[in-house]
Amino acid sequence: MEIKKLSARLKAGWIGMYAVTGIIVLLFETGCLSKGTVTEAKTAYILEISGVLLSLALIPLALRGFKRMVDRLDEKEYSDSRILRIYGICSWVRLFAFLVVIAGGMILYYILDDTIGLYIAGIGALCSLFCFPSYSAVSNDTGI
Repeated sequence: MEIKKLSARLKAGWIGMYAVTGIIVLLFETGCLSKGTVTEAKTAYILEISGVLLSLALIPLALRGFKRMVDRLDEKEYSDSRILRIYGICSWVRLFAFLVVIAGGMILYYILDDTIGLYIAGIGALCSLFCFPSYSAVSNDTGI
C-alpha cells in the first residue's frame, strides 16, 4: 500500500513539474513577463554557458538509478518503510533536478530570446520521460 501512495505522490510531482513549466510559458506568452530582457552579449553568453553546464550536471544525476542504493540498504537489513522513505527522498531530488533543467531552460529561452534554452528544456523533458514514477517502476526499484 505504501508503494501506491509513494508512486501517486511522485506522479503528482512529475506532472507538477510540467505544470510549473507551463505556467512559466503562459506568463511569458501573455506578456505578464517580458521576453528578451537580456540584451548584453556578455551576460547572455554567461547565462547560456551556465544553463548548459547546469543541465550537464543535473541530467546525469537525475537519470541515475537508485536500484543499487536500495539493494545496499536491503543488505543492511533496513526496514521496508525506511527504504521507501529514502527512495522517496532521492526521487524528489530527481524531480527537482528535472524541474530546474526544464523550467530553467524555458526561462533562458524567453529572457535571451535564443533557442539554446529550448534545447536545454527539450533534452531535460526527453530525459524525464525515462524516469516516470509508475507503480511498477517504484516496485521494481525498491524490490518491495
